[in-house]
Parts: sequence; structure tokens; C-alpha cells
Amino acid sequence: MAEFFTGKNRAAIIGGVGLLLVLVALGASLSGTKATQKTTVGYVDSDRLLKEYMEPTVMEPLTQETSKLQEELDAEIAKLQIDDENKKLEEAQALVNKYQTVLDQKKRELITPLLMETSESIKRVAETQGITVVLDNTYGFVLYGGVDLTDEVLQDLHAGK
Repeated sequence: MAEFFTGKNRAAIIGGVGLLLVLVALGASLSGTKATQKTTVGYVDSDRLLKEYMEPTVMEPLTQETSKLQEELDAEIAKLQIDDENKKLEEAQALVNKYQTVLDQKKRELITPLLMETSESIKRVAETQGITVVLDNTYGFVLYGGVDLTDEVLQDLHAGK
């Protein structure tokens, strides 16, 4: 199941985390009551959050669901009573697509709450440390300064399990 966290899916998840971080940062910056409020910048490495929290959290249920769906798919394909090979292949591909859609939905069901938990954790840690803006530093955008919140966010997430 690690292939779910590679390629386009990994980019989409990191993008989702990045978007959440931008929204948290925007909310924090807009919530300041004074225009002269000092801005303190923090950052997290969302790739580490993905590898060290999200992947281990969803791996077992996702593996179980994949195995279950694979067994169902194999059974349905075995039931196909079509003599024409091309027609049989088309029907089998339709079944594969159907089951892939179910698996994709399960992935979303598992990951969406984790994205929300991560966002809330980032916000909690940032507020506790007086951070007003949080950036995603997965790709090394923060070249100097700021406070790395990644370890604290991971501790907060693991404490909530």
C-alpha cells in the first residue's frame, strides 16, 4: 500500500497539507487584533508529517481493505461466464475500475480526518509557542530563520492517538 503515498497521490496529500498550512497561516495572520502585531514565523515539514504520522496510521486499515476488495474482485472476475475474450476483458476492466473507485473512497475516508487532525495540531502548537504564521518547508522554502514546529506537531499528533 505504500504505493498510495507515491507519485500523484503523495503530491496531492502534500498539497492538501500545504493548503491547510496556508489557511492556518492566513487565519492566524488575520486574527491579529493590532496592525502592529509582531509576526513570528514557524514552519513544518509536511513530508515528515506524512511519513511519520499519516502513513503509519492508515497503512494497516488500508492494507486490510485492499485485501478484502481484491478477494471480492477476484471472485467476481471468476464468475464471468463470457466466451468472447475481448468482451470478458472489458467486463473485467469495468470491475477493476469499480473496485478501484471503492478503494479510492476508502483512502479519502481515512486520510481526510488525518489532514484535519494535523491542521488542528499545527494550530495548537503554533498558538502555544506564539507563532503567528506557519509555512510548509517540505521543499526547503524557508532558507533562514523561523521556528521548526515539525517535532512538536508530531509529538502532539502521537499524544492524541
